[in-house]
Amino acid sequence: MKYLIIVLFLFLPFSLVLSQDKKINVIVIGAHPDDPDGTAGGTAIKFAELGHNVLFVSLTNGDAGHQSKGGGALAKIRRTEAQEAGKRLGVTYRVLDNHDGELLPTLEVRHQVIRLIREWKADIVIGPRPYDYHPDHRNTAILLQDAAYMVIVPNVASDTPPLKRNPVFLYAQDRFQKPYPFIPDIAIDISDVLDRKIYAMAAHESQYFEWLER
Repeated sequence: MKYLIIVLFLFLPFSLVLSQDKKINVIVIGAHPDDPDGTAGGTAIKFAELGHNVLFVSLTNGDAGHQSKGGGALAKIRRTEAQEAGKRLGVTYRVLDNHDGELLPTLEVRHQVIRLIREWKADIVIGPRPYDYHPDHRNTAILLQDAAYMVIVPNVASDTPPLKRNPVFLYAQDRFQKPYPFIPDIAIDISDVLDRKIYAMAAHESQYFEWLER
């Protein structure tokens, strides 16, 4: 069976959030268009089927991840592909206009993340661990860690109302072994929606079918 495996990095009452008689707001944050799909596409389908609200966010516009296209033209392609993937998954997809390959854990981007989490009124936030060969992935993880507490602090990014309580922050599965191997706390079986996840990921044609073609 295929799984998305996630681990808590901020301990909060996950069972309480899931047991509430209301719609859950889930936000999955990645560095590039297609990152949220790969890490949580199947889980997103399951949440959406239950009537919950799921937002995928790419912190960069993907304008550098192609061997022959780039800049604004590529960013437009990546944004269009992300919107199609979102339709196939049944989720909302946001692509921010930070440059691919240049993402840094700055105060400006941290505030972007804080505002997104607050605006979505997130109950659950899923993102990568900070152990990755790609600096954009590592810095996405750092940005989430830095935002995790600040989303409830009123005078930080004060133009957006703070959350009343912290969401549950989760790490998505990865295969990195150093400095610490991934140890799951929660496993979600997505075998029954795996084909739909792959179909959604295939919307990112410039990444999966064109990248470093030979």
